[in-house]
Amino acid sequence: MPAKPFSIIVLPDTQIYSKVHPEILIEQTKWIKEQKDNLNIACVVQEGDITDGNTEKEWDNAVQAMHILDGILPYCMVMGNHDYGAGGPAARNSTLFNKYFGTQRFRKESWYGGNFGDGNENAYYTIRAGGMDFLIVCLEFGPRNEVLEWANKVINDHGNYRTIIATHCYTYSDDTRVGDGDKWNPHTYKCSNDGEEMWEKLVKKHSNIFLVLSGHILNDGLGRLTSTGNHGNKVHQILSNYQMKAKGGNGWLRIMKFVPAEDKIVVTTYSPVTKEYSNDPENQFELDYPMR
Repeated sequence: MPAKPFSIIVLPDTQIYSKVHPEILIEQTKWIKEQKDNLNIACVVQEGDITDGNTEKEWDNAVQAMHILDGILPYCMVMGNHDYGAGGPAARNSTLFNKYFGTQRFRKESWYGGNFGDGNENAYYTIRAGGMDFLIVCLEFGPRNEVLEWANKVINDHGNYRTIIATHCYTYSDDTRVGDGDKWNPHTYKCSNDGEEMWEKLVKKHSNIFLVLSGHILNDGLGRLTSTGNHGNKVHQILSNYQMKAKGGNGWLRIMKFVPAEDKIVVTTYSPVTKEYSNDPENQFELDYPMR
């Protein structure tokens, strides 16, 4: 008998909330906590740009909101280009990120897998939902080649885990991967690999990767494509970023409902602030994914 449905919640760029509207991020995490059982939530994935200006106050605002989920649900934090200190992303100064969301915050959790190097900007997490094991690999903005090599090894070592990649910049708003000529490409920040390079060096190589989540890109902040990996597996790649909307996003988040009995993922977009769903095709759709 197929397992009952479960959900993963995606928090797109939260930078304006941390800077100006911390009450919105708190509203989001309070709602997630309240809906834990109703939606059978397995975990929460944040997509980077946790802060806007990498200030102590913004990090404190972010921590206060995420603390609501401590001891309640697993959650993964991704570093965005706005989360670096002096020198920007190219300098890889992640001091404040690691002060507030470093390994010390997660290492006691059974769902925390491990990290690359000394910090937590590249880390992996394991969860079990619907009778299935999932691996979530969080990667820095424009990940370095050595980070992608580490990620390849982690995924190889978890060959029986269904794998999700979460990174700040990957999919573009024209339903392609971020590549040459695209605005906000990591290369313009003097960082390493963009979406297309990550696909070639990491994503397409693994039969167990089925989903890539990212934010960062402006325009309408929405995009998705499905590509076939080297092993014939379908990989869904989804961009969601609402920071251009009122109050930096008005609380819009993604609910990814996994329905094993139907081999599908139902994606909806909801705001705990306005208490509305966004029902257009860019914000409400289904993805095929074999789970039986």
